Amino acid sequence: MNSKLILKAVLYTTALFSVCVEGKVIRKCIPKGTKSAIGAQMIVHGYEWGPAVPKIIVEFQDKVSGFDIDTFAVKTDHVEREIIDVYNTDANGKKQKGASKYVGLELTVKASVIPSLGFSMGGEASPFTYDMNTGRNSWSTNYELDLDLKEGKSFKDGKLEYGANKKIWKTFKYNLADNYVVPETKEWKKDSFTAHSITLQRASFTPKGVEKDGGKNPLVIWLHGAGEGGRNIDITLLGNEVTALAKEEIQKYFISDDLKGAYVLAVQTPTMWMDRGNSTYNSDISGKRQTSIYDAVLFEAIKDYVANNSDIDTNRIYVGGCSNGGYMTMNMMFEHGDFFTAFYPICEAYMDRNISEDMIEGVKGYNIWFLHSEDDTTVDPLATSISTYYRLMNAGAKNVHYTLTDHVIGTDDPEVQYMGHYSWVYAFNDQVKNQFDNTKVVADFENITIKDGKVITTDNYVTNANCNKDGNMWSWLASQRKN
Repeated sequence: MNSKLILKAVLYTTALFSVCVEGKVIRKCIPKGTKSAIGAQMIVHGYEWGPAVPKIIVEFQDKVSGFDIDTFAVKTDHVEREIIDVYNTDANGKKQKGASKYVGLELTVKASVIPSLGFSMGGEASPFTYDMNTGRNSWSTNYELDLDLKEGKSFKDGKLEYGANKKIWKTFKYNLADNYVVPETKEWKKDSFTAHSITLQRASFTPKGVEKDGGKNPLVIWLHGAGEGGRNIDITLLGNEVTALAKEEIQKYFISDDLKGAYVLAVQTPTMWMDRGNSTYNSDISGKRQTSIYDAVLFEAIKDYVANNSDIDTNRIYVGGCSNGGYMTMNMMFEHGDFFTAFYPICEAYMDRNISEDMIEGVKGYNIWFLHSEDDTTVDPLATSISTYYRLMNAGAKNVHYTLTDHVIGTDDPEVQYMGHYSWVYAFNDQVKNQFDNTKVVADFENITIKDGKVITTDNYVTNANCNKDGNMWSWLASQRKN
């Protein structure tokens, strides 16, 4: 098993709240005394478990021919990869007829299950590395390609033939970390915003045609989890598959006869949203607001983006995020709630014991949709979203909704169960289609006990077994308006 994946499992299960790249010309690396491959490039895509490498482009010195799907063997980051297609390409990886100097290798991508845990926390041969010192993901600095020729197979590089009792092929090794492209994030505009001596990274998506459609368009804001902080916004866009917000499956809810879709804004913090100011988490307090060093700068970064885009409908600004970002969604709601139209906190980490009755009263009139998984062992829903949901409903909230799943099972690899904290998978896959019956939640309040912010009774209505009323989170979100 990939040693990096094992390390990630250990770190994620012991950590509290864990979990821009331009194209480059293929760099040449010509081995002395041979006419082997001379360069390579990896294509990175985002999946529900994070980033993966579904394609590699290898450059040779001459036109390559005589190969098929069984000719080569590939390893990336020391993991054997299954080749599902191989063909000649141009320098950009586009398939073409006839021989060329470039060979495209399409590879299977899948989630990896940790046997000792019984669930997945990532994909095979991820180009990310989880840093135990920072608690964040970063691009791997060494992501090695091993390209071998299978026994008994041959191919031609110009007039030179390898294999089949011809010239011996030597394993071609190349550090793909030196050369990669991320096609999904190229259409996102990336910049930074600085205030209060803090710089945040931003990435924004603009649907085609919105600036000339029939009206102003909504804005969907995403706030990342702890593992996606740093100073490279592609970490944020790929770590939680935020790129899904730009795709038709989600955008369709924001398209109408007059409007072409929703703007999307993702913001990245240098550390984590729950940073109290010294790179430690703000959750180890009781009975006080969980304040963040990034509260003011984030709010100003959002307002700045809105102020510089006259096409945004300020009556339709929606903010959400997962884990740390779920906490920051709640923080934005408590501290700046009137600016936003609706909130969609996912596996949020604002401890209910730190939410006063006055805070509940102040936000009970807001539009909120919670999403969590019952088996989340990183952020206990009973001590966060479930308790807060009960209290909001008891206070008279009219437009608060909640989806509670039993486990997290996605669509990219539907046979795999993810760790319970990964409930954002359901949001990005547009799988949030059920909710609780709020009348029953209100009626159940007198039967529950909340102690130190945690629901401690067991025979409660708010369990996954009762989350069966029809309700589509994205459809609901798109319908919310201030006026």
